[in-house]
Amino acid sequence: MLHGFRWPRAGFTGIRVYIVLHNLEEAAAEYIQQPLTTELLAESFHKTQADLVTRLPELSFIEQYDPADETSGTVSQDYAYISTRVLEIPEDGSGGSGGANIEDCVEQGSGLTDDQTAALEELRDRLAPGEKIGWYLVYNGDPERWFPDSEDEEDYESEEESEDECQTQRQSQAQGQKGDSFTEPTSPQSYTTRLTRFWNRMSSG
Repeated sequence: MLHGFRWPRAGFTGIRVYIVLHNLEEAAAEYIQQPLTTELLAESFHKTQADLVTRLPELSFIEQYDPADETSGTVSQDYAYISTRVLEIPEDGSGGSGGANIEDCVEQGSGLTDDQTAALEELRDRLAPGEKIGWYLVYNGDPERWFPDSEDEEDYESEEESEDECQTQRQSQAQGQKGDSFTEPTSPQSYTTRLTRFWNRMSSG
């Protein structure tokens, strides 16, 4: 469960446009809880929303994802979440410290100061105008959403390795050929010796 607001993926102020406008080329717009994407967004927010995020030290990006759901909609939800407080709820339904249940957590409120609440509202107005700030029950069964490399990626890596091996062999052969035809440069001493012998032959003749 989290306290915050939904950030739409579509729209002019949505996730996809934000990532494009701020040149976050390695960010995954369809799943912002992926570690690298979270890091890139956090860095960008500290530049573009610095006046607000410094007042919201526990700001985080959350996605809803059920690994067991194989429908097309689970690949990319319409919304992600920007949160200022996250409570992990065990399967028995308890949450927070001291075994407090969900109702108790909601009644306790967000825990934000008036200044932090104002900052969160301003951030919402910039990124997701019209969205409600409040508590959301969100399930994510695989936060980092790990997945194995595709067959295409494996084939590409194999081709790269084969090309590297061929290039190494070609370089070794070229170096070997150079080694066979290599002649040690004439040293000053050997040149002087030959010149002396030539002079002696000329003198004796």
